[in-house]
Amino acid sequence: MIKLVLDAMGGDHAPVANLEGAKLAVERGFAKPEQIVLAGPRPQLQAELQRLGINLAFDFEDAPDIVTCHDSPVEAMRTKPRNSIALGIAAVAQHRAHTFISAGSTGVVVAAASVGLARLEGIRRPGIAVTIKGEGGVPFVVIDVGANPQPKAIDLVHYAIMGSAYYRGALGNDKPRVGLLNIGSEDTKGNPLTREAGQMLREAPINFIGNVEGVDVFAGRCDVVVCDGFTGNVLLKVSEGCAEYVLRTTALFMKEAALDPAASKGVLRKLQQRVDFSEYGGAQLLGVDGVVTICHGRSGPEAICNAIRFAVRSVEAEVNQHIVAAARSAATS
Repeated sequence: MIKLVLDAMGGDHAPVANLEGAKLAVERGFAKPEQIVLAGPRPQLQAELQRLGINLAFDFEDAPDIVTCHDSPVEAMRTKPRNSIALGIAAVAQHRAHTFISAGSTGVVVAAASVGLARLEGIRRPGIAVTIKGEGGVPFVVIDVGANPQPKAIDLVHYAIMGSAYYRGALGNDKPRVGLLNIGSEDTKGNPLTREAGQMLREAPINFIGNVEGVDVFAGRCDVVVCDGFTGNVLLKVSEGCAEYVLRTTALFMKEAALDPAASKGVLRKLQQRVDFSEYGGAQLLGVDGVVTICHGRSGPEAICNAIRFAVRSVEAEVNQHIVAAARSAATS
């Protein structure tokens, strides 16, 4: 039975959103109550479950120390060792759970996982992979979006391998197209890092289609976009800001045009669904021995529910085993 630890105290709307998200996942059949372990101060979580009227047989990982957004990753792990992130990662490391999910501090999650979990065989550095809806609602994965801002070329190759394995397992495409984010499509474009990585990616056991530019990212040209963590983080946050800008501007123009309110509301709802980060729940920290999901700090019940869904799917699809197999193939090719 797959066991998952949910950081009940992580995120802007914790613990309510996380507890309601766990309930929603059970109601939709993504997990059974006995599969879900809630990490946080047990007395507080039990009282909150009772207040919310959630009567499900969740287990608990009692974590009395609370990490806030003001705590640095190093200080949090040093001064608050019994926090929900540290104990959740420890449960995965000790094989008491298969996956850990948190909407808490990304820095603390990455730090705890990098220290507490072994690297997958053949992988040098972990990377954060986020799934976004592109043209026609087709999802694409961007890796890395923040774990490693100054990678080496071999790290980008590993990101491509991991992104491909994740896409196959979680999103059901047996041969995802992999593109390297660059300032031009020509092989000669880019800085020394991308030029070297491009040469190595052509020899990797993946469906590499070459360089892709920023205008290609949402157009559906590739399924996995590979980049360094600095560039990926900028891409992710600009995308979120642009989506919110488009929503606000579309709503304003509809109002100025005096369009039918009911029709306008329907269009905005569809647009909101297309750009909503909650569809896939969160980003995956790939490359560590365990399935680790990092949710947006603003995650509500829907996002937490979907994070549980895709975390379980990743475990069932044996994504990590596929990553190791592909890394071995790349090492011998």
